[in-house]
Amino acid sequence: MEGKPHLTPVKNWREHMLRWANDSARGQRIVRWLGGHVAVWQFRLLASLPDEQPWSPLSRPLSAATVALVTTSGVHLCADKPFHLDSDTSFRFVPRTARLDELCISHENYDRRDAQKDLNLIFPLERLLELEEAGVIGRVAEMNFSMGFTKNPQKVREPGRKIAAQLVRQHVDLALLVPA
Repeated sequence: MEGKPHLTPVKNWREHMLRWANDSARGQRIVRWLGGHVAVWQFRLLASLPDEQPWSPLSRPLSAATVALVTTSGVHLCADKPFHLDSDTSFRFVPRTARLDELCISHENYDRRDAQKDLNLIFPLERLLELEEAGVIGRVAEMNFSMGFTKNPQKVREPGRKIAAQLVRQHVDLALLVPA
């Protein structure tokens, strides 16, 4: 894949704040401190989940499996409607044939500079296609899925069910979840 993805413009103050948090020692310390406090709420959310999560072992060897990519990085086709930056529970399809210059990143809650240099950090479609070519996996799904940022993870259940139904329709054996 040649080219690089486009970035949906975000608020300047937001971009500067993310870069400060990423590039300065003080910013990194503050982010680690905040992350620890946010983690408490995430652990509470995890504690509310059922004790046993459904698990489906692969029904065929990995070398014969269809693999789909599911990400929360806000990647989408530039021709599609961008994700709402404040909070968006919708999802977009990204075909396996998508070129880098056809993709945009609509997300303002992480520093996107590295992702713009190498989209595989947040949407490793190229790497999956290489694994397909090498025979490590059977094939990459025709359609892959991307979501943007959401303030309330509880609201992702319904879109998650819709994505799961699409994965079943495509006879996907394995979904690779790549959070951003």
